[in-house]
Amino acid sequence: MLTKVKQVIFLKRIEKMLSRYQIKVMHYIPGRIRLACPYWAGDSKIVKELLPILNEEDRIQSVKHTSETGTVLVEFDNSSLVSEEQIETWIQIVQRVHNDRITREVTRK
Repeated sequence: MLTKVKQVIFLKRIEKMLSRYQIKVMHYIPGRIRLACPYWAGDSKIVKELLPILNEEDRIQSVKHTSETGTVLVEFDNSSLVSEEQIETWIQIVQRVHNDRITREVTRK
């Protein structure tokens, strides 16, 4: 039971980190997280920039974008080698790339 409670607390922390970027956690289970954002639908420049960066991470097994729904599915190693801190680092990468791309688009106009 304690691990379920820890998962809920961890998920709430991740959701709080992402909320200011309009990114939502659609689904989370250990080893898999699906994120959604209205800016990721269609042919998103943000996602084109984000996918190669996340795919370079050692413990991430795959990253898939569904353009119709604006979601990104990240599947990662679910072993004890992947800590909450590692997942938070990946979330920070998502935040940084998302914010940097939006900033570049806004300042270009």
